[in-house]
Amino acid sequence: MDTAFMRKTFALIAKGLIEKEQLLQAEPTRYPYSKAMQHGINMFLAASQWAGSQVAIKYPDEASFLAHFITRPIEEWLDTWEPEVVEQLHLQEEPFYAYDAFAYQKASNAYVPSSDCYEFLETQDSDIMNGTDERVLYEKIITLSQEDYCRVRRYIIEHPIITLEDRRTMSLELADDPMARDAFQFAYEGITEESYRCPQCGWTMMHGKYGYSCHSTHCTDTLPELTDDMKLDISAGDLYRLKKGVMRYFAAPGKLELEIAAFCEKKKLRWALWPQMDRYDVEIQFSDGDVWAIDAKAYRNPIALRAKIQNDGGFPSGDYARGYFVIPNEYTVNQRNYTAIINRVLKDQENVECVTLRALKTAIAKKEAMRSGE
Repeated sequence: MDTAFMRKTFALIAKGLIEKEQLLQAEPTRYPYSKAMQHGINMFLAASQWAGSQVAIKYPDEASFLAHFITRPIEEWLDTWEPEVVEQLHLQEEPFYAYDAFAYQKASNAYVPSSDCYEFLETQDSDIMNGTDERVLYEKIITLSQEDYCRVRRYIIEHPIITLEDRRTMSLELADDPMARDAFQFAYEGITEESYRCPQCGWTMMHGKYGYSCHSTHCTDTLPELTDDMKLDISAGDLYRLKKGVMRYFAAPGKLELEIAAFCEKKKLRWALWPQMDRYDVEIQFSDGDVWAIDAKAYRNPIALRAKIQNDGGFPSGDYARGYFVIPNEYTVNQRNYTAIINRVLKDQENVECVTLRALKTAIAKKEAMRSGE
């Protein structure tokens, strides 16, 4: 038993939750059995028995396991383990240990994966991600030309919800490239349940056991009072939304990418989105010839982002003067040491650091001011 075993355990459970939600949407009358979920549960129960816990006796099947564990913070999953085992495996230092619940309960035996679930899964190896909506879409768009890649990706960032007419119009515009059209159409799914448009991110807010919630914990935590004008009319069956994994993986960080691009445009700088087929997210060219490479990240948990960066081998290599991982400003409100946690693992990469969006804008403005004063 080791930490790698536990990482895989939680990754399989996270993937299983997402698979179950996808299966339930595809066939609402059929029980959504996930092999990944069952494998992950079996691994957790085996690890718990090894750690001196009796949870395998109390919660031996999927239904009882999910009812007891899945809406609890991960730290609480280990409450019945021998403390010395948790310490021996250094589990407190693992990214999964800091996560809140992987799901919230929608109905008696139905669970909706949380943003923490998606975020944790994104830090895992690609083989775990295989089959998820975000991975399938990525594999589709990465084969497109640079122009079509940017066109499809920008469209889904700017349009989390579309109408049937929007879908037809964009499909016709992409008619000359069936692969681009297929990628665009794959990104969306019909809206079949009563929902509201999220005032923060523009996606759907669905009703669960404890009220309405969005794909993002930040959106849910800052939710204003819902009004009638936010309610979506699904009676005609002509509304579509981005699939949750696509919204989480592409659109959420994409809004940050577009804001950086808009700031560069305002400053009359040369910039490009997703150069070299998304080697990084934004390339900024200054008048003195310097190039800055920007990689926008939307991980609320700094430990998860640290793990993702380490798994990816640090910041992408390239011909740039400075490289930045950029996070939303609000991520540091309750975690003031967020960027410090990331920058400790970047110390061996010269001229690369993690900053907030506000800090990046300040650095750009300062560099331009210095250039103007020469």
